[in-house]
Amino acid sequence: YWGHAPTSQTRGLDMKLAMEKVDLMVIVDPYPSASAVMPDRKEGVYLLPAATQFETSGSATASNRSIQWREKVVEPLFESKPDHTIMYAFAKKFGFEKEFVKNIKLVKDKQGWEEPLIEDILREINHGVWTIGYTGQSPERLKAHMRHMDAFDPKTLRCTKSVVDKETGYDLNGDYFGLPWPC
Repeated sequence: YWGHAPTSQTRGLDMKLAMEKVDLMVIVDPYPSASAVMPDRKEGVYLLPAATQFETSGSATASNRSIQWREKVVEPLFESKPDHTIMYAFAKKFGFEKEFVKNIKLVKDKQGWEEPLIEDILREINHGVWTIGYTGQSPERLKAHMRHMDAFDPKTLRCTKSVVDKETGYDLNGDYFGLPWPC
C-alpha cells in the first residue's frame, strides 16, 4: 500500500483475509494506516515512513486539475524520506536503477541517500504523457508562477499583465495560475 489506506476501499473483510495470506506487506505512508494493523499477523508487515507534503518539494496536481509547485517547509522528520527517494531505493534493491533514472539526475540528501532530482521527474512525466496534455508544466514555469503570485487575478486565476520572470525570461501574461491541464 503506497499512500492510501484500505479504509477508502470496499470489501474490508475480504481485504483482511487476503492481507493475512500474502507473504509480505509493505506500507509506505507518512502515518501508520489501517493497513498495518488490519491483518491478524505479527510478522511480514513493514511500514516505511514517507515524508509528508511539508517535507518535500515538487509539483502537485490539485483536484481542480491545476498543477502547482510546492516548496519544502521542513526537512523530513526522523527516518522519513520522500516517495521518489523510496522508489529509487527499491529500484536499486531490485536492480533496475539505471533504467529508473535514465533521464534523471541524482542528488544526495543530508543523510547521504541518493534522491532523484524532483524537477527532472516532472520533465520525464511531461515527455511521457502527451496523450492527456500533461506537457506544458515545466518546473521552471511553475516556479515562475509561485514567484509572481501577485500578478494573477484571485477570481479568474489569470495573469492579465505582462510580467517577465527574471530567472527564466518567461512572460506570464495569459497564463492561468497553477497551469490547469491539459496544458
